[in-house]
Amino acid sequence: MKGLFCTELKQSFSQLCLFVSRIVLVSIALAVVNIGAVSNAQPPTPGYKKLPPDGIQIDAADRQRLQVRLDELKNRATQTVQQSSDPEVWYADVAVLTRAVDLAINQNLFFKPAHVNDASKLLDEADRRLEAVVAGDRGLKLLGFDPDKTAKPQTLVAGFVSRIDDSVQPFGIVVPAGYSLPQHEQAFRTDIWLHGRGDTKTEIPFLTERMNKVGQYAPRDTFVIHPFGRHCNAFKFAGETDVYEALQAAERYFRIDSQRTSIRGFSMGGAGCWHFAVHDPTRWMAANPGAGFVDTIVYQGWQNEMPFNKTPTMEKLLRWYDVLPWANNLRGTNVIAYSGEVDKQKQAADRVAQKVDELGFEFPYVIGAEMGHKINQESVAKIDQQIASWAGDVAPLPKPKVEFVTYTLRYNTADWVRITGMVEHWTKASVKATVDTDAASIEMNTEGVTHLELDFSRSGWAGKSDVVDVTIDGQQATLVDMGNSRGFQCRLIRQDDGEWTKQSFGQQPLRKRPGLQGPIDDAFCERFVIVLPSRPARHGRVQRWIDRETDYLQSRWKRLMRGDIQVVQDRDLTDDQIATCNLICFGDFSSNRVLFNVADSLPIRWTRQTLVVAGKSYDPADHAPVMCFPNPMNPSRYIVVNSGMTFREFSNVSNSRQIAMLPDYAVINVTEEDDSIFPGTVVDQGFFDEQWQFAGGGN
Repeated sequence: MKGLFCTELKQSFSQLCLFVSRIVLVSIALAVVNIGAVSNAQPPTPGYKKLPPDGIQIDAADRQRLQVRLDELKNRATQTVQQSSDPEVWYADVAVLTRAVDLAINQNLFFKPAHVNDASKLLDEADRRLEAVVAGDRGLKLLGFDPDKTAKPQTLVAGFVSRIDDSVQPFGIVVPAGYSLPQHEQAFRTDIWLHGRGDTKTEIPFLTERMNKVGQYAPRDTFVIHPFGRHCNAFKFAGETDVYEALQAAERYFRIDSQRTSIRGFSMGGAGCWHFAVHDPTRWMAANPGAGFVDTIVYQGWQNEMPFNKTPTMEKLLRWYDVLPWANNLRGTNVIAYSGEVDKQKQAADRVAQKVDELGFEFPYVIGAEMGHKINQESVAKIDQQIASWAGDVAPLPKPKVEFVTYTLRYNTADWVRITGMVEHWTKASVKATVDTDAASIEMNTEGVTHLELDFSRSGWAGKSDVVDVTIDGQQATLVDMGNSRGFQCRLIRQDDGEWTKQSFGQQPLRKRPGLQGPIDDAFCERFVIVLPSRPARHGRVQRWIDRETDYLQSRWKRLMRGDIQVVQDRDLTDDQIATCNLICFGDFSSNRVLFNVADSLPIRWTRQTLVVAGKSYDPADHAPVMCFPNPMNPSRYIVVNSGMTFREFSNVSNSRQIAMLPDYAVINVTEEDDSIFPGTVVDQGFFDEQWQFAGGGN
C-alpha cells in the first residue's frame, strides 16, 4: 500500500461560534416575521387522518390574551438579544417556550381546555427566564434548577436551534437527585429516552409533561434527556438528527460521559431505539428498546397484499429503517429488550431475538408477566439493574474487535472503523476488524467496501501510533499515521483489481460518500433551503403540479415536521446558502434560474420538446422528474429537483409507514391526482450508481 491521508478537517471553535450566532439570529428573525408564505391548501386525504389533528376552538378572549403576552415576550426577547453578548447560550431556552404557544395559536393545536392554562404557564416561564438572563443566570440555573430541592430528581425543559431549518426544538432534562451546582469536573452517565406516539402531543403538551413528570426511568446519578424528535415520526429523518442535536445541546448544562450514554425508549420510542442501536451501535453503552416495531411489512400485515407496488426499488428502500438486516450490529453495544407478555407488538422483539440467535449471539430479553403495552415495575427494576451493572463495568477504548454492517453510507461508523465507499448502495457492505494496540497491528476483512477509514482520534491508541502493520483482505502493509488528531488515522481505497492502497489527498472524483448518498429524503435530514422559480414552467399542466408540490412541502414541513421554512427566489440565492444548504429547487430547467445554470451538469435532459431520464424519453407536457444529485455548484451538498419528503398522508396512520417512498430519481405523470401515497403516477424510478450515474434502466 502507498501513503495515506486521513482525518477530516474540523471547524475551529471560533468558526463554530460564528455559525451558532448566525443561526440564532436567523431564528430570531423567523420568530418575529413569518418568512416565506405558506399556502393553507391541503392535499386530498382519502381516509387518512391529519397529523397532528385539528384542535378545539378556544375562547376568543383567551386566544387574544395569549397572543398579546406572546407578542410582548417575543419583543422583549429580541431586545435582550440585541443587548446580550452571548445569545447563542440562552436564546433557545426562552424561544422554545414562546414558539410552542405561537405554533398552537397559528396551527390550532389546543386539544383540551387545560392546554390554554398550560400555554399561560409556558409564557410565565419564558418571562421568568428573560428576567434570569438579564440577571446573569445561564445553564441549569436558567432552566430553573433549584439547589435547595435536590432530594428528588428535577424536571426541566430546554431548546436548541436546529441545524436543519433554524427552528427551535424542545427537549427535556431530568436532573438526578443529589446533583449540586457546579459539578463541572464530573462526567455523568446519560440516558436518552425516546417517547411513545401521541398524535396530540405537540409542543405544549410535550413541554408541560416534561416540566412535571420524571418519566419511566430516572436511574441514580444519571441525567435523562427526552428529545421531542419532531413530534410523531418515530425519531426518523429530521427527528433522528434532532436526537443527536439534543444530546449535543445537553452538554451546555452538564458534562456527559460519552462511554456511559444509553439509548432507550418504549412503543414508538422503542422503534426509534432499535434504529439507533443498529445504525450507530458503538455510540451507546446500552440500548433498551421496548415494544417498538422493527419493520414495515410484517408490522403492517402486508405480507400477502401491499397497498402499493412493491418494486425492487422499494425493497431496497425498506432497508433504511427495517432492523433485521442490520441485526449483527447489535454485537457492538449492550442490548436489553422489553415486551409485555400479551402485547401484540411482542412479535417485533421476538423476531430480533430469533435473528441474533441465528447469528450466534444473544441479549437479555425481559418479558413483563401478563403485561400488555406497558412496563411493569418488576421489569423496570430488572432492566435498571442490568444497565447499572454495565455502566459500572465499561470496557476501555478502543474496542479490540469491531463488526459492522451497513446498507447506506448515512450510517457508516463503528468506533474506529468508518466505511466511506460501497460497491453498491442498499446491498450489504461489512467490515470485521481487530486491533492489537500493543503490537501496533490491525487485521480486517471486508465485503462490499471500496473506501475505508481507520480513525482512533476518539478512542485513542495505547501504543506507538505513527506506524501500524495492517492486514486487509489478506493483503499486508505498513502504514504511517498522517492524521492531525490524537490516535492513528488513515484512509484506504480498494482498486478495481482488488488491491487496497492509500487514498490520495486532494480532489476526489464524484461518487457517493457519507452525507451525499441519497435517496431524496436524505436531503431533508440536514440543512436545506427551498428555491422557488421566478418564471412559470414551459407547460401549464407541469406548472400546476409544481405549484401543488411546492405548497405541499412547505405545509407538511411546518405541520408534520414541526419546523420552520427557509424559502428564497432563485434570483436571491446567496453564496452562503449554496455553501451550507441542500438546495430544494422547484420548477423546470427554464423557469428556475438555478436549475437553468446547472442543467448541463445534471444527468437528465429537460426541454420544451423532450424529457430524457435514464435513457428513456417522456412527454414533457405531462411528466416531471424528481431527483437528488450532488449540487454542481457545491458537490458536498445536494440539489433536489421538485420534491419534498416522499412519505405523504398515507404514512400518518402509523409510524412504521413513515419510510422513504422514492429513491434517488423518479419520473412522475403529473396528470394523475395525488393519492396521498405518491405525488402522481410513478412511471419510472431508480438509484444512481456509486459514481452518480444512471445504472441502466429504472425499476
